[in-house]
Amino acid sequence: MEKLTAENYKKGFLMDEELMAGISEDKSNPGTFHAFVVRHTTGESLGHQLFSDVFEAIRTLNGIDRNWSFEAVSKCGNGNCGNGNCGKSGGGCGRMKTGSSEDSNPAQSSCESGSCS
Repeated sequence: MEKLTAENYKKGFLMDEELMAGISEDKSNPGTFHAFVVRHTTGESLGHQLFSDVFEAIRTLNGIDRNWSFEAVSKCGNGNCGNGNCGKSGGGCGRMKTGSSEDSNPAQSSCESGSCS
């Protein structure tokens, strides 16, 4: 079972065959964190709680006894893009930023330039 940490909570969420749980910081109220659990199969919100301490939010979600796996929302960044790690475990890019209409085509992916989204 994987868990959220102070290092990964901004980069993804916990997921199993039925539920998804995550934390997001309130952009209009810095220092306020929203912990949530949804049933991703139906879109149903099962729980939402505000926290002023991100570590308390992390502890709360990690306390839910599920066989969680961590799912990254993006594998781009942390030096992965410029190293040719597209599509590999731990590194990858959504698409190359070129400023053209090809930006929306995932087939145009390239990490070599280091400019992925």
